[in-house]
Amino acid sequence: MRLRCSICGNWDWLARDDWSECSHCRLLVRDLNELGAVSRDIVARLESGIVDLKLDPAERWTLDPAGLRNAAWRFGFEVAPIAHVEGDARFPPDYSPARAHSTRAKTEPHKIGLGIMARAADAADIVEIANAYRHAFARIVVLLDGTADEAGGLAAQIPWIEVAHHPLAGDFAAQRNRLQDMMRTRWILQIDTDERPDAALLDALGWLVAAADRDGLRSLGLTRRNLVDGVQSASYPDIQYRLNRSDMRFAGRVHERPVVPFVESSLALVGTLDHRLDGERVRERTRIYEAMSTGAGRPEDEALLLAPFDPVAVR
Repeated sequence: MRLRCSICGNWDWLARDDWSECSHCRLLVRDLNELGAVSRDIVARLESGIVDLKLDPAERWTLDPAGLRNAAWRFGFEVAPIAHVEGDARFPPDYSPARAHSTRAKTEPHKIGLGIMARAADAADIVEIANAYRHAFARIVVLLDGTADEAGGLAAQIPWIEVAHHPLAGDFAAQRNRLQDMMRTRWILQIDTDERPDAALLDALGWLVAAADRDGLRSLGLTRRNLVDGVQSASYPDIQYRLNRSDMRFAGRVHERPVVPFVESSLALVGTLDHRLDGERVRERTRIYEAMSTGAGRPEDEALLLAPFDPVAVR
């Protein structure tokens, strides 16, 4: 039995000296059975307005600067380094004790664009998304893997968004990069037609990108909650780097990933993308991805997606 991290929900722990380290958010704990107490202690320190693990180390846990930012954002706080930082990352992943001032994050207006990769068969979902988020983003752009006629027909139904078309041609990264170039906004949230940002993520977008700009970040990883046949699957937090600056590029024909230095990326654990899947589609996708690129089928992903979520552990 492996316990899930009380910050990010990950169940994969690394052994590091006398600590167990979350392989996602960088939390280090002495005893995994104390995770609940650890998260309460982290929140209490954030609420106090200062976290200084150099002058006041915690007994059960520790976080480096990058890990503290992950935790702070997860619990709705913004952080600023205690010491002036110039040039290098303000929150480096260097395992030094975190030192930062903290404040409660507040909703901020933003000019983020929403980009949607879609197929012509997804028309109903596209219309639903366009209506649901019409006023939530600066602009909405759909890049359709379809024909000019199909794009024109869709645009006629939802004239307040832009609809373009280009064949996917088996290259997800290239299609995402086309969408990046079309958006004309500094920050872009990309989703697929079977994904929806939840209310908490929508509410946090403004302060997240403002904080990212202060810290020199270009790519933010969001949690994705997979709902297979309506049931949450064990594949969580399923980090997806979908909130990105427009100058960020993707690489990889399948399972595309951002091409940025590690210090220019961060987890953004507040809210989630809800991903609704059909079980048979999950099985079919494994076969399709493997045909597109050897090794991309990743049967271990299929197994996690088809297993039910356990909030405590994956066995």
